[in-house]
Amino acid sequence: MYSNNKRQSKSFPDPLAPQEIKAGKKYGLKYAKAIEGQWGRMQDNDSLFRKRNKVWDRNRDYANGTQDTNIYKRILTSMDPNSADGSLVNLDYTPVPILPKFSRVVENKILSRNPYPNLEAIDPISSSEKNKEKQRIKTQVQIKPELEQLKQDTGGLVLDKDPSELPDSLEEAEIFLETNLKTDAEIAAQIGTNLTLSWNNFNDSIYRRCVNDLVALGMAVVKRSNDPNYGIKTDYVDPCKFIHSYSEDPGLNDLTYAGHVKTISIQELKRVAGDQLTEDDYSKIASGAAGTNGNDSSKLNYSYFDDHLKRTMYGYDEYMVDVLDFEFLSIDCMHFEDKENRYGNKLFFYEGFEYKERHGSVFEREPRKMNIATVYGGSCIVGTNFLYDYGMKANMPRNIHDISRCRLSYSAVATNLRKMIPKSMVDSCVGFADMLQITHLKIQQAIAKAKPDGLIIDIEGLENVQLGKGGELQPLELHDIYEQTGVFYYRSKDPEGGFQNPPIREIGNSIRNINELIGIYNHYLRLIRDATGVNEAMDASSPKGDMLVGVREQAIAAGNNAIYDITNASMVLFKKVCEDVVKCLQIIPQGSVIMKAYQNAIGEENMKVLSTFSDLPMYNFGVSVQKEMEDSERQFLEQNIQASLAQKELDLEDAIAIRQLKDINQAERLLIVRRQKRMKKQQEMAQQNSQMQAQQQAQASQAASQARQQELQMGAQIEAQTLQLKNQLEIQLETAKHQFRKEIEMIKASATLGFKTDDNEFKEKLEVLKEDRKDDRVKKQAVEQSKLLSQRKDRRGELDEPLENISNQNIEDLI
Repeated sequence: MYSNNKRQSKSFPDPLAPQEIKAGKKYGLKYAKAIEGQWGRMQDNDSLFRKRNKVWDRNRDYANGTQDTNIYKRILTSMDPNSADGSLVNLDYTPVPILPKFSRVVENKILSRNPYPNLEAIDPISSSEKNKEKQRIKTQVQIKPELEQLKQDTGGLVLDKDPSELPDSLEEAEIFLETNLKTDAEIAAQIGTNLTLSWNNFNDSIYRRCVNDLVALGMAVVKRSNDPNYGIKTDYVDPCKFIHSYSEDPGLNDLTYAGHVKTISIQELKRVAGDQLTEDDYSKIASGAAGTNGNDSSKLNYSYFDDHLKRTMYGYDEYMVDVLDFEFLSIDCMHFEDKENRYGNKLFFYEGFEYKERHGSVFEREPRKMNIATVYGGSCIVGTNFLYDYGMKANMPRNIHDISRCRLSYSAVATNLRKMIPKSMVDSCVGFADMLQITHLKIQQAIAKAKPDGLIIDIEGLENVQLGKGGELQPLELHDIYEQTGVFYYRSKDPEGGFQNPPIREIGNSIRNINELIGIYNHYLRLIRDATGVNEAMDASSPKGDMLVGVREQAIAAGNNAIYDITNASMVLFKKVCEDVVKCLQIIPQGSVIMKAYQNAIGEENMKVLSTFSDLPMYNFGVSVQKEMEDSERQFLEQNIQASLAQKELDLEDAIAIRQLKDINQAERLLIVRRQKRMKKQQEMAQQNSQMQAQQQAQASQAASQARQQELQMGAQIEAQTLQLKNQLEIQLETAKHQFRKEIEMIKASATLGFKTDDNEFKEKLEVLKEDRKDDRVKKQAVEQSKLLSQRKDRRGELDEPLENISNQNIEDLI
């Protein structure tokens, strides 16, 4: 199927052979020879092993910028008489590092996400426990106000969980329950998986090399080994050395056998194989390896005794030999037995793979069997019939709920697979890279052949030139004068007397076809971008501000889609490794050295989790690979956070909680929930403020109304008091008037009664008064004249008017 050499192709042994035959070295050696016959050896030109390695070695050279430059020398110097070695062409053949740049861009983009495993128990017991816990937390979220009131009323009494630590809504609770709700078994498995990956330096070393292989070769392989004494190990396997059964699945999930070829020294082989091989076997192995892998044939028969080590040293101990480390899946029968005890109860017993039915038993026995997948493996020295460390693999991880299935120790993925050879990103750009390199060399040739600016000098116009100092100047002398002074002398007339053009003209030289070559260079660069999907926005080669934000984001999204097969393959590989690690953790024997190492590494703070390690085999775990945010996603999220903070739609505590999440979807969901929560709180505060303002306005209007009412009451009271006072005054006035009228009437009455009796007396008195009035008038005139005279002379003041005059005047007025 794989090799064109029919003579070397060998058939595989019977897969239905009994278990005791499969466990024998003869069966294992036949299987190893069949694998070798299918894939062939590196020395065989027509073998698949040789073909695939030839392609992959070339791809790695191009990915590192170290490809062979002889092809360029042969193209550019096809007419070179010196065997086309390029010695007659002065060019720099150093490859242009375009493919290495694009490879690093893709690799670093994948590695920058920093994947990490997220384990979740998917068995019915764990699912039931988690559902109960989720329902309990949701119930507490729904009655959170009552719990807070209870805590406040009881002085800090908390029933189960502090209400201040609970989410505020069911939607927010769902976000945190997806990541933070873990059972003890999940926590133990998560810690154990992270410890195993950390101890194996998986993320920083193995995973980085695997991503590099996916970009350059299109395939990546990791091997897992599980030893109770050495622990769980993950080793990098070079895809160039990896062999496997036929598959068209890029995930390589249908492999029946797999292995890899490793080159070790015979000295190392003695340490690994131990006493499984004799010194004669090693001598035979060395005889077959002499002259290959750089082994010196002269050391084959050389030996000496080392006094320090007290043993014989052989010259072939330094020989390098190829060892095929292989394993394959098989089906074996596992036997059980139903046995009845003396009390009549039936018990179920495990009897192993080798079982012979017992006859004549006192109690009833009923044999049962189950076919399960097993893994056999060993190591075979390529080109020989020597095999060591062969047998059924122990401590193979299985699904606790389906122990009939098993998986090989190799975790392999490919971006695509066609006729057993994957097509990588680098492989698709090799032709374009060659044309770009040739264009670069052509540009060097054009630059090397470029001439400086020159002059065309007509010698006839420079002959017989005289400067008036005697003698004639030669053309070279005139040229020297021109070079030193910039003044050029020539004859403007020819010997026949006709005028002639200036004998000097400039030659403007330029690099020929330079613009066309640069255009061709950019053309092949665009083809490489189209093939890889790494555009200018993705590798940040476009100038800042030269592209709009939306266009840049679309370009980055297009680049992510172009490399999705590589990204997905890397995530699948990471998931496979984590699944194997978890299953290996479940079968670590209790009390073993490695179990104690895990328990000591976890520490005393997680003592509650330590007890769960003994219960891990009871659970079935599902592994999902989570990736951290990309820089662009984190930047976009930070912009949203800053915008929300600026609008006061988010609190600082909420922003810190959102930044701590690693998944962009969860972070965005939490941002939406916290933002809605904050906006709802602001609306409630605005409603409260409006209600308070309405109450204040109502109270103010009520106070103003009361003040107006009081003012009106006071005005009414004042008016009433004024009316009352006015009435009182009017009454008093009327009373006084009435009294006055009464007295006047009385006077009039008394005057009327006494008028007749006193008439005579009155007349007499009246005559006397008339005479007295005449005297008073005379005196008054004298006084007035005296005043006028005295005022004119300013001698004295006015004379006072006699009192009797005043009284008389009053009396007269009364009369």
